[in-house]
Amino acid sequence: MTAVLNVLRDLHRIHQQLADIRGRLDRCPKLLNTAQAKVDAANNAVVAKKADIQQLQLAAKEQELVLEERAAKIRDRQARLKECGSNKEYQMLKEEIQKEEEANSELSDKILLAYEAIDQQQEQAGSLGNDLVATQGDYETTAAQVAEREASLKIDLERIKTDLQSAESQLPSDFVGEYRRITQAKGEDALGGVSDNCCGTCYKQITAQMMNDVLTAKLTICGSCGAILYPDD
Repeated sequence: MTAVLNVLRDLHRIHQQLADIRGRLDRCPKLLNTAQAKVDAANNAVVAKKADIQQLQLAAKEQELVLEERAAKIRDRQARLKECGSNKEYQMLKEEIQKEEEANSELSDKILLAYEAIDQQQEQAGSLGNDLVATQGDYETTAAQVAEREASLKIDLERIKTDLQSAESQLPSDFVGEYRRITQAKGEDALGGVSDNCCGTCYKQITAQMMNDVLTAKLTICGSCGAILYPDD
């Protein structure tokens, strides 16, 4: 009787160990995915910043073309001043030249500000690039740690599976069928230690007759959660 109860205790402990190791193994790729997501975010930030810089540079180039076109118009009007046939025509050209020069002055200021903004954006891009390199380094460190952890956990998993097979081989034949059915459905919650007449899995109280069956190593299943019961004391 005592041997059967000890086997049930061992089986419950082993199933809990298996669940713990499998859970830790499941978290390994999640850790890697989280690290990769940080790399992707850092890379996207760099790509977006470069795209912003390119747009600013294109806009500045377009403004420079406009500036050149206006400068060409000014030169053309200045050349025409020498050919004016009247004072009125001369004054009209002078006013047009002045307006173009004022517009060019404003545009030149805008272009200067645009290139200052580009310089600032490029500094930010450099900082983002450094962040990306650091994040990639963190990913590589995480990947190495995860690979080492997975290898260790898989060794532990195989060892515990061997312990499980050894413990299962000691189950009485009349326990085996229900044990297989319940463990396949419930995993680590397939067994429950009884303490103070309560199931250790669902914490529901069991009857006095069920408690007696548990103590005499009879196959006893919790009516509430379906766990195989054994005395936890």
